[in-house]
Amino acid sequence: MNAVVRGACAAFLLAGSGMAGEMNPATAWMAEAKVGAFMHFLPGEANFPLVEKFDVPAVAKQLADAGVRYFVFTLGQNSGYLNAPNAAYGAVTGYAPGERCAARDLPMELAAALKPHGIRLMLYLPCQTPNGDLRAVRAFGLPETPVNRDRKIDLAFARQWAGVIREWSDRYGDAVSGWWFDGGYAWVGFDSEIARVYAAAAKHGNPQAVVTFNPGVSLKRWTDAEDFTAGELNDPLTYACAGRWLEGSQWHVLTFLGKSWGARDTRHPDEDWARWAGAVTAKGGAVTLDLGPNYDASVAPVGTFSDAQLMQLRRIVRAARP
Repeated sequence: MNAVVRGACAAFLLAGSGMAGEMNPATAWMAEAKVGAFMHFLPGEANFPLVEKFDVPAVAKQLADAGVRYFVFTLGQNSGYLNAPNAAYGAVTGYAPGERCAARDLPMELAAALKPHGIRLMLYLPCQTPNGDLRAVRAFGLPETPVNRDRKIDLAFARQWAGVIREWSDRYGDAVSGWWFDGGYAWVGFDSEIARVYAAAAKHGNPQAVVTFNPGVSLKRWTDAEDFTAGELNDPLTYACAGRWLEGSQWHVLTFLGKSWGARDTRHPDEDWARWAGAVTAKGGAVTLDLGPNYDASVAPVGTFSDAQLMQLRRIVRAARP
């Protein structure tokens, strides 16, 4: 059996068992979708009530009008406040329902609102507990220092965190098509063994879900448990896609439309983005673009994107999928 056929067979077997593998056929929809949107909706102590004000129908309509085929939404990041209930998290930390994990289940609502438009939902989660919440840090057995920074993790911690991941995975099932895990840095101890633990938890509710683990600002295959490249890039327009696969991972880039993550302005002319995205997707790559959500209900519905970014996103999608 030649190497190409052997690799394809291995990918099929691994995908069928819910495990990641090289050239995982479960990533086919990403290459077909071509362009997706990403939102950092990150409540903290002061604005946690905004979860209840998030306008799911308005955001779903904007995404549908833009023509994207998938949407990545943050479960949470560093503050310790999360956008969905999770009893496993509460059991470890001792937080009551609604105290840190929102009572409202935004991912469930988003999945239901996006499905009629043919838009898949993916979720974002860090590879460790929220680093700004010392109560959670202590409860999961991580060191308290450095404060508000990433901490060293190990397999024992990973198995606990996987319980939190698995609860969400089981609840959402095939309503969630993929996971983008942040903070999978070598210097914190993240490796393929931990990645496999997280991948198994994320795929527990949907064996066809695809996963990736972010090693930092780079474009590479990072672990043997990933299905697509995390591809976090600050200046993506200098990167070319030679083909759909990068060392066995679906070629994928995540970057931001504005001047920074979560910003609501634009930084490059429409034609530059369109030319680059069109070239990438023509080769089988996928592009995910971060747009900034609105947090001020007096200005626009909470969670919605700016007109400037939406207009630019529409042109990029048209170039990638004429």
